[in-house]
Amino acid sequence: MPRPIQYKSRYDATAEQLYATVVDREYLQARLDSIGGGNAALLEHSSDGNGAKYTLRQGVSKSYLPEIVQKVLHGDLVIERTETWHRAEDGRYEGNVTARVKGAPGTIGGALAISGDGESSELDIDGEAKVDVPIVGGKVESVVAEQVVKLMRREAEFTKEWLAERK
Repeated sequence: MPRPIQYKSRYDATAEQLYATVVDREYLQARLDSIGGGNAALLEHSSDGNGAKYTLRQGVSKSYLPEIVQKVLHGDLVIERTETWHRAEDGRYEGNVTARVKGAPGTIGGALAISGDGESSELDIDGEAKVDVPIVGGKVESVVAEQVVKLMRREAEFTKEWLAERK
């Protein structure tokens, strides 16, 4: 049974400012350079006034992974994550995220939303992790969901610092 992944973070920026940041090529590359891990890369990026789509590759050394995940994977964890965004209405942006772990039988996916009140904004992630491995799949899903939330926290802190430096 898939494990839910839910995360919210608040920012001292308007929804428009936050959206412009999270889809910006320079920001994405800097975030990857800072917390993307081994073999991190911005594989695809397109953005215009109507929306954005980008694919990131992030890596985690096998030595940092819990033992149960090491048993399922053969080598380092390599994640390819695609996010698509569009403007839903004034002060609100919506999107989707999908992620695959190379060499692993599972997926991560969900809905993204940025909303604001004109002064601050919030990024919401509502997703799930699904791992198709008999017997240990549920345990691996729990670990994956936990690790995704940790990554979201690190990305939120990076984003807050990025925004503060540009005020």
